[in-house]
Amino acid sequence: MSILDGHNAPTICYTKSMHEIDETDFPPIPPPPPMTVEQRDMAEASIRAAIAREAERNAARRHVQIMAAGECCAFELASCAKRQPTSFSRRRKVVLPAIDLPENKPRKPNLNAANLSFAARVIIWVRDRYDNNAPAIYKAAYLSRKTYSAIISDENHVVSKRTAIQLAFGLRLSREEADLLLHAAGYHLSRSVVEDMIFDACLEAKIHNLEDVNHFLIAYECRPFVPQE
Repeated sequence: MSILDGHNAPTICYTKSMHEIDETDFPPIPPPPPMTVEQRDMAEASIRAAIAREAERNAARRHVQIMAAGECCAFELASCAKRQPTSFSRRRKVVLPAIDLPENKPRKPNLNAANLSFAARVIIWVRDRYDNNAPAIYKAAYLSRKTYSAIISDENHVVSKRTAIQLAFGLRLSREEADLLLHAAGYHLSRSVVEDMIFDACLEAKIHNLEDVNHFLIAYECRPFVPQE
């Protein structure tokens, strides 16, 4: 398989199928270091602060909605009292202005010149940082060989948000790199979802072991990651 980069040039060509890769061909990669007390405290403080900020935003939104609803009701009552009955014939017709459409159709975007795809980013990071040791990466991400093979063998393969996040942790990406990977898959970490707050805090604290991430997910009653078979 050939993956195109942003300059329309092939960056990687796979000559081996994932089913032909032998795990013994690669040296073992040391697992990420266990979570320290400082990292745990940092992540917990970040999660609590994010939840508190979201609660304040929700309270402010509700206050604005209540005030707006009250003002609208008062305005409608006042306007109804002043309104004069009119016949249908006296109502003015609204005429929309004409829009000049271009004669030529818009050009199709050059997809080969766009940013790297999700599969290309995964392949490049596995190649450059882990010497193509794909088995170690998809195991660290709790993914099966079949799932990983489907991702890298098809640029148009649609991955779920949790799968993209699992690969971000398995690749031990920084917070900024994780954003690039998620954006390539069409996702982002929301500030209003507790699960995303946990992922954001763990990435900021450089906690990449999914067992440690599960500790926070279970503590906040979110669905933990389960290794695929």
